[in-house]
Formats: sequence, structure tokens, C-alpha cells
Amino acid sequence: MLWENLREEEFKDAIKESKGVCIVPVGCLEKHGQHLPVGTDVIHITEIAKRAAETEPVCVFPTMYFGEKTGSGEFLGTVIFSPELRLQILKETCSEIYRNGFDKILLYNGHGGNQSMISYFMRGLLYEKTPYSVFDYSLGSDFATPKKLLNEGYKYLTTDDRKVLQSYNDQKKRFGHADFIEMGWVYGVRPETVRLDKIYQESNESTHLFDEFSSHRINTPFAWMADYPNSYEGDMHDGMNERIARAMVDYSIKKLAEVLKFLKNETTSDEYKTEWLEKQKRHTI
Repeated sequence: MLWENLREEEFKDAIKESKGVCIVPVGCLEKHGQHLPVGTDVIHITEIAKRAAETEPVCVFPTMYFGEKTGSGEFLGTVIFSPELRLQILKETCSEIYRNGFDKILLYNGHGGNQSMISYFMRGLLYEKTPYSVFDYSLGSDFATPKKLLNEGYKYLTTDDRKVLQSYNDQKKRFGHADFIEMGWVYGVRPETVRLDKIYQESNESTHLFDEFSSHRINTPFAWMADYPNSYEGDMHDGMNERIARAMVDYSIKKLAEVLKFLKNETTSDEYKTEWLEKQKRHTI
């Protein structure tokens, strides 16, 4: 159920069928090498969320495009909002979703750089003591790795497809940003936006500029950007095709649908929240 496609009189039934669960895809606009579009983190999560909601009916809110990309202003196509505005948008979005009748909100994150922002936002809601609950689940929480695809046994994968996936494992290819997996997600839902001929146009190797910081376990927002100046990390692999891409998308749809089904039926979070709110009242008297 897509929020924007519902007529006003349909919302009551949508809330009932969703059991009060609404999913908000959260992405960003940023460079992904030269082979993937800047909307990569929006394109894959939006479509996966829509398809998962067809399997396990919930309401899907319009995607939030503007994630945490503060350090990437040198790339064309990147859109950067202030941290304050991003948090305010999240806050008011969730408040409006609740006002319309949904009390469980799942932020479905498609961009790794959003995770700290989302975690900070969710902790802030504890201070607000909101009547609704917000959860987050990332597309990267359970990557559609070649090994997992092989274990799933998708019948439409050919013998050659399986060899490609097995080779990825055997060669111990690295996961990263704009890599084989992320390319598969986009190729599986919007193939016309992917340029397979540009996979190797730019380097995906690290400059190792901030390696010493990592060795000392020092965090800095400059590290990833400096180490991967092309916004491209991790190994690629020749052999991507529509069947492998389909398997990556199918795997992620299945996992998200499982999460949605769990949230629709669990009661632990509501029960504990009621108990927690009562404790907070006692301490504020």
C-alpha cells in the first residue's frame, strides 16, 4: 500500500491491514562511481520496500531522499541538507505518520552513512516520550551476498551464474560502496540506469591516507572520503546479469518482508514501552 496512492477513505482499512505499521525508506543522493546513478540508495530501497509490502502488507510512505552526505559536496548530483533540517524532517514525518493513525514506524535505510543520524534521531525520541515507536532496519543488515544467493537455491540462476557467484567467494572479493552487490540491487529494479561498461572507469582502490588513524582506532569523518576519493569501494566482478540481479533483489525483499511480519505481530515493544513510560513518570514527580 503506497501512501500517496491511497484515497482518504482507504486509510482506515490500510491502518487495519498494516496493523499500524508504516515503512519509510530513507536514502540519499550521492555519487556511486560512474557506473551507478546518484540515486542508487533511493532507487533500490524504494522498490524493495514496495515489493516487500506486497508480500507482507504495510503502508509505504514516500521515500526520504536527503540523507547524511555532508562531506561530499565536491560531487555533482549530491544534495546536502543541514543536520538540523534532516532531523527535523524525520521528526515531523514520524509525527504526521502517527497523527494519521500508524503507531509503528520502520525507517528502512539504504545508505550506510545514515545510520548514525537515524540512531541519534531514535534516541532523541526517548527524550520526547513519543506515543509512537520508531524502529530502523538497514538494507545492509543482511547483504544479498553471492554466498547467500547460492544457498537460497534460486532455480532461475544458470550454471554459469552460479560459477560467477562462486568465483566471487573463491577470490574473496571485498564488499563496499557501489560494488557488485549494490550494482545488483539497482540492476534488478532499474537496469536502464546502470552502465556495466563503466565499472572500471574509476579506481575503487584505497589511497590508505587515513590507515594510521584506523590502526589507532580513531574515528574521523574524513577517513572514508579521503581513502576512496571516487566514492567507490570494494571489488567488482564481471558477470552481472538480470538473473543474478533478480536474485539479489528477491533475497532482500524476502528479508524485509520477514521484518515487516515480525513488527506487525510482536507485542514486546509496546508492553515494555508502557512499562518504561510509567517509570519515567515516577522519576519526574
